[in-house]
Amino acid sequence: MKIEIKQSKLRKIYIFIIVISFLLTFITYLVMVYNNQVNARNTGTLWINQTNTVLENNDKEALTFMESLKDEYLIRARMVSYMFNKQPELESDIELMKKVCSQLSIDELYFFNESGVIYSGTNPEYFGISLYDGEQIGYFKPMLDDKSLVMCQDVEPNTAEGKEMMYAMVWNYDRTKMIQVGIEPKRLLNLMKKNELSVVVSNMPVDRNVNIYVADINSGNIIGSTNGKTGNTLQSIGILYSFLDKDKIHHSNKVVDGKMSVVSVMKHDKYVIGVVQTIEGMREKSAIPMLIIVICIAVSAILILLVTRKLFFAKRDQIEQYNLLKSMSEIYYSMHLVDIEKNTIVTYSAQNHVKAINDKNGTLNASETVKEIMHATMSNEYLEEGLKFCDLSTLAMRLKGKKGIYKELLGKNVGWIRMAFITINTDEEGLATKVICTTQIIDNEKRKEERLVRESITDQLTHCFNRRAYEIDINGVKEDFSNMNFVLVSMDVNGLKTVNDSLGHLAGDELLLGAADCMRNCFSSYGRVYRLGGDEFMAILYVEENMLDKIKADFEASLSEWSGDLVDNLSVSYGYVTKREFPDMSIAEMEELADKRMYKAKEEYYKQSDTDRRKQV
Repeated sequence: MKIEIKQSKLRKIYIFIIVISFLLTFITYLVMVYNNQVNARNTGTLWINQTNTVLENNDKEALTFMESLKDEYLIRARMVSYMFNKQPELESDIELMKKVCSQLSIDELYFFNESGVIYSGTNPEYFGISLYDGEQIGYFKPMLDDKSLVMCQDVEPNTAEGKEMMYAMVWNYDRTKMIQVGIEPKRLLNLMKKNELSVVVSNMPVDRNVNIYVADINSGNIIGSTNGKTGNTLQSIGILYSFLDKDKIHHSNKVVDGKMSVVSVMKHDKYVIGVVQTIEGMREKSAIPMLIIVICIAVSAILILLVTRKLFFAKRDQIEQYNLLKSMSEIYYSMHLVDIEKNTIVTYSAQNHVKAINDKNGTLNASETVKEIMHATMSNEYLEEGLKFCDLSTLAMRLKGKKGIYKELLGKNVGWIRMAFITINTDEEGLATKVICTTQIIDNEKRKEERLVRESITDQLTHCFNRRAYEIDINGVKEDFSNMNFVLVSMDVNGLKTVNDSLGHLAGDELLLGAADCMRNCFSSYGRVYRLGGDEFMAILYVEENMLDKIKADFEASLSEWSGDLVDNLSVSYGYVTKREFPDMSIAEMEELADKRMYKAKEEYYKQSDTDRRKQV
């Protein structure tokens, strides 16, 4: 009887353990399903935000590159205008024009008269065509009404030849003709091809159970997906979005392409982004952990409870850590974890070109990967400095006793960046073993700094360099005063007070601006022009002795040819001193002698013009 009772109790215990095991297994299954749903929604949100960021950055990259190309092509148009302004007779020499175009990497060159008609250029078959002869060329018609305009077209197919071209047009110096250059923007076309939305989305790395779709907001047509499927509409594969609010993410369980999935959708300005995660794929990921849990439950119910609790909290901590790292990575242009001891690298966030290097170099160590990334992203002038900063063999010692080190470098595509190595683990000797490597784009900050520096050394009225710039430059000359081609020119505008008193200060400003233009036009190729104050100017030049007479003649001719809207003529008294003339003279002595010679020239001017100098400034 006792044996039967014991066996009954044992059976009850067995049954209880089996029931508890099944209950715990079922509960564990429910927990894992719930976690999969939570994780899927969190992951869907992350993928949508990341995709949205990639698309925005993709658009910004193309727009920024387009604007930089426009500035570059307008500069080339101005260079051509300047060259042919000096030698207008060359406009009739087509072969010479083609050589100039070849040197400046220009494909086409045209000269338009004031009526907007092509009268010269590298392609005679277009002579006689005007800005009124077509929609494409008519883009530049506003320049006929406003001669202060400079214009550059976006990429357009050449109407006659069908090839992609960009055209930039400027007026020449005296506003008598327009110069147009045409360039095939191969770099931009390659970038646009690389940045096509279908290519960008298809290159996004995702798990095999995850598909990302990007569709047009109006038509709903899929224009990019990670599985390469395009052409269908989101509605046709089971993703609905018309009822959604803009920029809000909606999660739901739906059948997509015949598979039950967790669908995350968001409407944006131009696109609808949908992330589809198959539940089957999530279950496959959970299969091994579930099997381990079942085996553990069979051994001990208590152990299963402990393991389940540990797994639950471990999973939650893992999600929190992932979200924290993900939110941190979005602050930076790129973020990597580098293990110095193991020489390995893990990418948390990076742009496509860096991801491509990471994918290609999956078997390479961190040192080799970092070097390839620097070669791919750094400008040539900062490459050596960047490689030295990122040298992992010396990084631990450079970080000793520091939380982080920083370096500002110039990148190829994004401008200035700030790179940082931040210590997160050290060994017993205080040497870094693990670091976070981040980059931030600071191009706008650097441009603001450069603009402030430029404004601080530029005269506001004439745009010449100011007295502060002169003092900085002349002190630099004093440190190494050995160049025998050094020339110091002192200049003073004649009759400024009379013009101010008789015609007003606007006329006086016009006189100063005219004088400054003449000085820059004649002297800028040889040095700098400074306005020290009022009508006083100085120039620091480096000129071969046999060029002085030509420069003087050009300057005097420029002054004699000048005429303004309020003032008819312009006169400048000047005196100059050369290092070759007085090799042992100091800078201060040369300044004094140049001023004396200028004042002597001013006295001669007033004698010849029979003007009372006491009334002049």
